Amino acid sequence: MPTTPARLPFHWSAIDPAIRREIVYPEAADGVPLSGVLYLPPRIEPDTVLLAMHPRGDFTRHYLAPRLAAGGYAFLGTTTRYVNNDADALHERLLLDVAGTIAFLRGRGFATVVLLGNSGGGSLFAFYLAQAARPPAERLARAPSGDRVPLGDFSMPGAEGLILLAAHLGEGRYLLDHLDPSVVDEGDPAAVNPRLDMYDPANGYRPMTEGPSRYSADFLAEYRAAQRARCERLDRQALAWCEEAAWFRTRLRDAGLPPAERGFAARRALQRRYLLVYRTLADPRHLDLSLDPSERRPGSIFSFGRDPIAGNYGEGLARVMSARGWLSTWSGLRSNAALEPTLPAITVPTQVICAAADTDIYPSECRRAFDAAGARDKCYEELRGADHYLNPAGADGSRLADPRDRVADELIVPWLRERWRA
Repeated sequence: MPTTPARLPFHWSAIDPAIRREIVYPEAADGVPLSGVLYLPPRIEPDTVLLAMHPRGDFTRHYLAPRLAAGGYAFLGTTTRYVNNDADALHERLLLDVAGTIAFLRGRGFATVVLLGNSGGGSLFAFYLAQAARPPAERLARAPSGDRVPLGDFSMPGAEGLILLAAHLGEGRYLLDHLDPSVVDEGDPAAVNPRLDMYDPANGYRPMTEGPSRYSADFLAEYRAAQRARCERLDRQALAWCEEAAWFRTRLRDAGLPPAERGFAARRALQRRYLLVYRTLADPRHLDLSLDPSERRPGSIFSFGRDPIAGNYGEGLARVMSARGWLSTWSGLRSNAALEPTLPAITVPTQVICAAADTDIYPSECRRAFDAAGARDKCYEELRGADHYLNPAGADGSRLADPRDRVADELIVPWLRERWRA
């Protein structure tokens, strides 16, 4: 991530020693062990706690924990079962991590739980609250792959509030906008259809060091349609693999299956196949700042300070995924963890905060989330001069106060105090 050692995305260099910290070990609703750090304000026992989780990130040292604890609120940052590795992540199972952690907080005596949905935590929490609001019999019983995840069999306690902070519309929705549609062969990471290549000068590309790229409306329309077509192709492959394994699992249940065939069927029933997804950093908005205008600079958090072409052909995102993990987490057409379909069912007070200089999540997307929110009590805020990790950025970044201080002291804590006592 493009940061200096003093500004790591989810860490801090100093914390008030008066803030109490406790290592805790919640369990998911299905018993999977988790871990977290609970931050408590000095001298008081608060009734309200903020919970921060991310599908694969470690939020135990989230950068907002010290500021929100200093503001009088408890803060729990935790891991999930897929911490640091989402290659086989089923978002439907992640909901059980959220459920168990909220139950843990209720057991600790917190009357009010506010979910702090930062980045990928936003779509995770919205998906959770939408499912938790349904009667058990109406909750999802299977992931998009067909894997059984009977959410109705588990207690899913609710929460009193939701904060969406620099939250994208969903990991799958994010990736759908970043899939390189010029890929012509999923097995060849360098083969290109030049007509659909945003990194081809003939289509308007200029290297980041040479000035802004400019893409025509016609190119963008064809480009976005081709991104969807690529996602559909990947989905078909993933579904075919999942269905093949499911067919052999059904075959194994046949008592009349000849012994000579049983070993063959068992191996295929157990097989979990993986996609290798190349070139996943190709959103024209990273280089053409006239698209979805904002305070951002060119580039992406996933290109490590370089031209995004380096990330597209290099490190990438969602590079190795199981077929079922792809469908549940990174497919923009299949994943259930998406804000726009889930937020309408959420009626608890909701605060949407956009980091105005974020290179990867744009004000237009944050407003879409705000518009989708079903809460009557909802508000929208833009944090000027802040990148995705709330580092100073953009034209105003160097002259304004630290964005992390401002978001806590001027936006989140006042919003909380209007609704719940610490």
